[in-house]
Amino acid sequence: MENLGIDIKLLLAQAINFVLFFIIIKKFVSKPFMSFLQEEKNKEKEKQRLLESAQKQEEAFLLKEKTLTKRMKEEMNKVLQDAKLEASKIKADLIIEAKEEAATIKNNAKKEMEAEKESLYSEVKKKVSDLSLFIVNKALDEVLDEDLKKKVTQKILSSLPNKVDFHEN
Repeated sequence: MENLGIDIKLLLAQAINFVLFFIIIKKFVSKPFMSFLQEEKNKEKEKQRLLESAQKQEEAFLLKEKTLTKRMKEEMNKVLQDAKLEASKIKADLIIEAKEEAATIKNNAKKEMEAEKESLYSEVKKKVSDLSLFIVNKALDEVLDEDLKKKVTQKILSSLPNKVDFHEN
C-alpha cells in the first residue's frame, strides 16, 4: 500500500484519532446537545399544553361572561318591567286622586256659589224693601200725616217679607 501512497501507521493513527474524536464528541457534545433538544421539545410541549389550557379557560370565561351578561340583561328587563308597572299604578292612583280633588273643588265651588246666591238674594230683598219704603214714604209724604205714615209703613214692613220671594229653583 505504500506504493499507492498510503501509510498504514498514519491510517491507523487517523482511525484511532477518529474513534477517540467520535467517543469524545458523542460523550461531551452529542449527549448534552440531545438532552438540550429533548428539554426544548418538552418545554415546547409544556408551552403548547399551557396555551391550550389558557385557551380553554378563556373560552370558559367568555361563555361564563356571555351567560352572566344574558342573565343581567334579563334581570334588567324584569326590573324595568316592574318599574313600568309600578309607574302605571302610581299614574292611575294620581289620576284617581286628581279626579277626586277636582270633584271636591267643584262641590266647594257649588256651595260657595249657592252661598253667594243666597247672600245676593237677601241683599236684593233688602234693597227692594228699602226702595219700596222710600217710594211709599215719598208718595205718602204729601198726603198723610205723621201718625198715619207710621201705621202704613209698619203694615207694609210686616207684610213685605212674607209676600216677596226671589228664590226660584
